[in-house]
Amino acid sequence: MFVLKFIPLFSFLLAGFWGMHHLNYFPDKLNDVLFYIKLPSGAFWKPTWGDLVVLSGLITLYIEIFKSTRTTSISIVDHTLSTIVFVAFLVSWMIFPWTIGDKSNSVFLFLTVMSFIDVIAGFTITIAAARRDMSFGGK
Repeated sequence: MFVLKFIPLFSFLLAGFWGMHHLNYFPDKLNDVLFYIKLPSGAFWKPTWGDLVVLSGLITLYIEIFKSTRTTSISIVDHTLSTIVFVAFLVSWMIFPWTIGDKSNSVFLFLTVMSFIDVIAGFTITIAAARRDMSFGGK
């Protein structure tokens, strides 16, 4: 559990997306429907694999922002690694055509933007929390 304190969770999403690509599952199957749920309105909700990946990215973003409220030396390592993961997302999105896929989905781009928000929010929240923890001259 200690390892999860300084390893960015977005690295697992990046590794998972890469792994699913090498298993020939992503990005072509991102638009495949997982299941159907009939809503009270009579309409059907049909979540896809892409929806599930974006939802997992949002949950990961929440956890990463929560992790950034710490002001320990481990948080510096976490922010540095988060920046590296964001760069990996960005370079992958710009270089590899499979990040967009044949059906032109934006799931990988959404994960890239979430990773960017993680980096910016992480630094911002940590700096704000550290400034609150410091006190000078009895103020």
